[in-house]
Amino acid sequence: MMRRGLFLVLSVIPCVLLIQYYYYILTPAAFKKSDVRSAQNLQIKNILYWTKMFGRKDFNLGQGSEVFQDCEVNNCYATSQKNYLPVDQFDAIVFHPNEFSWNDMDIPQNRSRDQIYIYSNQESPMNTKQRALEARGFYNWTMTYRLDSDILRPYGYYQKTTTQYKTPTVEEVKQKPHAVAWMVSHCGAYSKRDDLYRNLSKYIPIHVYGSCGDRYCPKDDFEGCYDLLAQNYKFYLSFENSICLDYVTEKLYAALMRNIVPIVYGGADYRKIAPPNSVIDVTRFNSVEELAEYIKELDGNPEKYLSYFEWKKTYVVGRSNKPTLCTLCKKLNEPIARKSYDNIDKWWVEGTCRFDNKLPKIIFT
Repeated sequence: MMRRGLFLVLSVIPCVLLIQYYYYILTPAAFKKSDVRSAQNLQIKNILYWTKMFGRKDFNLGQGSEVFQDCEVNNCYATSQKNYLPVDQFDAIVFHPNEFSWNDMDIPQNRSRDQIYIYSNQESPMNTKQRALEARGFYNWTMTYRLDSDILRPYGYYQKTTTQYKTPTVEEVKQKPHAVAWMVSHCGAYSKRDDLYRNLSKYIPIHVYGSCGDRYCPKDDFEGCYDLLAQNYKFYLSFENSICLDYVTEKLYAALMRNIVPIVYGGADYRKIAPPNSVIDVTRFNSVEELAEYIKELDGNPEKYLSYFEWKKTYVVGRSNKPTLCTLCKKLNEPIARKSYDNIDKWWVEGTCRFDNKLPKIIFT
C-alpha cells in the first residue's frame, strides 16, 4: 500500500512541475501579470488606452508609470497594449469617440462591474462623430476640456504663483513692426471666424499665416511659429473654429505664454479659463468697428498695451497634461460611486454650441 501511495506521489510531482513550467514559461505575459496583480499588486491602478487619439497610441498623455511620478497619488500605470492584462482587469479604459468603431470586434468583450470606461474628447461637438444609441450607459466618466467633466483635460491652464516676470519696455513694444497676426489652416469654419477676420481687416491690417493666408510658417514647428509671431506682432487672433461651451484650444495658451496679446473669439467664459486682463474678448464689443478702434488705441498707447501683461507677475500659464494625469490617478484611488452616462451625446452636444444665426452678434455687424 505504501509503495502504491509513493508511486502516486512521484507520479503527481512531474505533472505539477509540468503545469508550472507551462504557466510561467509558455503562458503569455498578460496572464502572468494578471496573476501577479491579483495576488500581490492590488494597489496598482492600470489604465488602458483602447483607441488612439489623433493618431497617438498614448492619447498624448504618455504611457507607463513614470508619467504619474510627480503626482500626489502615483500608483497608476497606463498602456495601449490590450494584452497587458485580461481586458476586464484594467481599472479604467479610455476611448476617443472619433477613433472608436461600434462593432463587435472593437468593443471590449468582457467588462467588470468595477471598471471605469472614460469618454475622452478634445474636439468640439461640431467635429465629433455622434453615436447616441450605441453609447447609452457605456461611459462612466468624462475626460474633456469641459469644465463640468469628471476629469478636466484642458488645452492649457493657469495658476497663481510668484514669478520673476519682467515686463517689456515701451521701446521694445514700439520696435514690433506689425500689429495683428493670425495663423490658421482650417478655412470656412462653423464659427464664421473667416467673416470676422475679413470685417476686421477692413479697419486694421492683419497678416495671415497658414493655408488660409499668404504667409508661411512650418507646420512642424509650432513653438517656433509662435515665437516668430510674438517677436513681430502685438496682437494675435485666437479665433476658434467652433463656438462651443468651454472650447478653447492650445493656440490661446501658446499666445499667453509669450509677449503677445490674444484677441479671442470662442464659446468659453474667458474670465474662467484665462488670467485676469490677459485677453481681448471680441464678443464684449458691439461691433467690429468698435473692436478695431480699441485695437488701434492700444497699438498707439504702449503703456496701456503693456497693462495686458501685468498678470504675468502673479500667474503662470502652462500646457502640461500632468494635472489631468494626476486627477485621473487620484480619482481611481478614491471610493468610486457607481454612475454612467445614459446618453453621452446629449451631455456633449445638446445646447453646447452656437452656429448660423445663433452666433455672437459681432459676426453680423
